Amino acid sequence: MRSPHMLWAAVPVLAFLSTPFLPFVNGPHLWFGIPSVLAWCLLWTVGTTVALAVVDRLVFAGRPEEEDVEDEVAAA
Repeated sequence: MRSPHMLWAAVPVLAFLSTPFLPFVNGPHLWFGIPSVLAWCLLWTVGTTVALAVVDRLVFAGRPEEEDVEDEVAAA
């Protein structure tokens, strides 16, 4: 399943992979009282969930549910 919507899922992956190379993340900084790397990873963990929800909505938008398809097949 290749779709342009899958680019949404690539954003958090690129953010995680770029963590060691970003100076504002990979340093002795505190964000919200926790180390910046931990805050960055927590942010992108939530971002991953959001990106996958967006992909799910965009890819399966307008398609009938499986139960509806089974009912139509049984009725035919």
